[in-house]
Amino acid sequence: MPVLRSLEDIKSYPFSPLEQAQKVLMVKPDYFNIEYQINPYMAVEDGSLAKIDEKRARFQWDKLKAKIEELGVKVFTMPGHEGFPDMVFAANQTLPLDSKRVLLAKMANPQREGEVAFLRDYFLNHGMEIKELPDSVESFEGTGDGIWHFGMDLLWVGHGFRTTLSAVDYLGDELGLAVVPLKLIDENFYHLDTCFSVLDSRTVAWVPKAFDEASQNIIDNFFPERIEIPYEEAKSTLACNCWSLDGKNILTPEGAKTFNEKLQNHDFIVHEIDTSEFLKSGGSVFCLKLAFF
Repeated sequence: MPVLRSLEDIKSYPFSPLEQAQKVLMVKPDYFNIEYQINPYMAVEDGSLAKIDEKRARFQWDKLKAKIEELGVKVFTMPGHEGFPDMVFAANQTLPLDSKRVLLAKMANPQREGEVAFLRDYFLNHGMEIKELPDSVESFEGTGDGIWHFGMDLLWVGHGFRTTLSAVDYLGDELGLAVVPLKLIDENFYHLDTCFSVLDSRTVAWVPKAFDEASQNIIDNFFPERIEIPYEEAKSTLACNCWSLDGKNILTPEGAKTFNEKLQNHDFIVHEIDTSEFLKSGGSVFCLKLAFF
């Protein structure tokens, strides 16, 4: 299947319905910490690594899990592992393809490579078929860069920092997925899920400056409804790292005032979640969970 690289290709493609993911996997923050820097958020002004309040981080993680369950989604958990402080960001190590198959990621940074095996074992033990990327694909970071459109079999894929174009080609040509590549150009938005969130079948939340001009044009002309998040708010709160559970209820990072007001003006129900400890490591609501079928 050809990769859909132009607006004309996307608009003419016969998409099929895709069920919404009904389950969530979260990795416990047992070893969450900041032990190295692989994104701009991990260091403070003097260049030293940010400090994590481990008890507060666990409290915030528990509150996020409880809110997801309160809204009717089943949450499964697995333990973290020593030596992998970023494993808590469960969105990155895999891409669920459907109710039977999971694609393993290839992490761009060596510090995170070992996380993938634990997620592989989890899904193997739950009867899922495991797909692995070929050697020709340098890197692809799961649902951090691969985001399913709401309600149809269209996969938006961010590339430029953590995911390479070779992954886009593999997803389309070899796995037969309808894939639209989006070029990321701002290191503050190194994953697609930091600057692009599909809220329902018609609506996207996004940070235009995070994308190159061609990608901006596709997003701007494909979605009937676009909610632009102010650049500085998106950077300081990771507002776009939100999650639409059902096309109505949106979990957002706490403090994104302008974004939350825009969501309410579009008749979404906003649930603010304090993820301040995880923001120090460059992740928030979307990063902390893996939605699967």
